[in-house]
Amino acid sequence: MNIIILDNHKLIITEIRRQVLSVLPTAECICFTKQREAIEYVRKNRVEVALLDVDMPGLNGIEVAELMCQISPRLNIIFITGYPEYALQAFTVPVSDFIVKPVSEEALRASFQKLRFPPEETIDSFQYDDVKDAKAIGERLRTLRKERGLTARDLADEIGVSYTTIYRWENGDRVPDGFNMGKLMNVLGVRLKDIISDIDIHS
Repeated sequence: MNIIILDNHKLIITEIRRQVLSVLPTAECICFTKQREAIEYVRKNRVEVALLDVDMPGLNGIEVAELMCQISPRLNIIFITGYPEYALQAFTVPVSDFIVKPVSEEALRASFQKLRFPPEETIDSFQYDDVKDAKAIGERLRTLRKERGLTARDLADEIGVSYTTIYRWENGDRVPDGFNMGKLMNVLGVRLKDIISDIDIHS
């Protein structure tokens, strides 16, 4: 799960990140103190959950959430604030939960269980039986790319990999890892099941 934390206080971010990783040890947790940098990260990367402070100078957390949800409609927003009076205003945007500081691991665990859009099973949880599965995935990726009018070089640029890597994926020489599969899903505008459905895999 890819999670971002946005708060203008570095010490608070450090503590929240520690607690998040205690609750979700395998999560990728990226931290920001500047709103625009966090918004740009969501624009360029697949993010499942955003933990946002509400009371910040400049754009507040609610305004940031509105912009992020325009970019990524299935982004799960969890607001974090020291001011409970913001709660009613916070629910004017699609939100999974609202946590009042100080944040606890129990509160985070409960919030992660309330996500509006629970993250899909990731590609890392699968093992491929043999090369024919990799070839089937490659063919699916090639079809989806062409349907969206992208060349292999276009896709390589969007994902941030080499043209050779795209060539190997599409020809079944390699299978994208979980991180790159997430990027492919984001760029192609599909879900994991759109890429691996009807392909012989086992967990």
